[in-house]
Amino acid sequence: MKKRNRGYLIASLIVLLPLVAAIPAFTEEPPPSRLTSQEVSVSAKLKEREDALAAKEKALAEKEKELSALNKEVDEKFTKLNAIQEELKGQLGGAGKGKDQQFKNLIKIYSAMSPSKVAPLLDKMEDDEAVEILRAMKTDAVAKIIPKLAQDKAVRVSRLLGLP
Repeated sequence: MKKRNRGYLIASLIVLLPLVAAIPAFTEEPPPSRLTSQEVSVSAKLKEREDALAAKEKALAEKEKELSALNKEVDEKFTKLNAIQEELKGQLGGAGKGKDQQFKNLIKIYSAMSPSKVAPLLDKMEDDEAVEILRAMKTDAVAKIIPKLAQDKAVRVSRLLGLP
């Protein structure tokens, strides 16, 4: 049996030896190919483009950070502005109520006065102020005051009173 095994072993080695010898041929790397000058030029241009693109991407990222910071700052300022606006509305509301009461008192006083006493006062006021006062008064009182105004003032005020 030993001779037979040896024979198989030798026969197997004879068959496998050419295959083992061929393995290095498959595992060896092929020699590097030579690049043409055109390929080298194209490669250099591609490298330049990649570098330029990387620089632009970096600049863009910096601009995005800057824009984000500016947006945040604008949002904060907008929030502060809204808070100030609300505060001012509250303050003006309080001041407006006081003015409204003063205006109502003035209308009561003028309504209690005779038309011949009110007309000279209205003559000295701006047309818009006089119209505002006359609009707040009762129609029959206004009808008695207008004829007592200076003629040109009466015309201007009448026109303004007729406008909506």
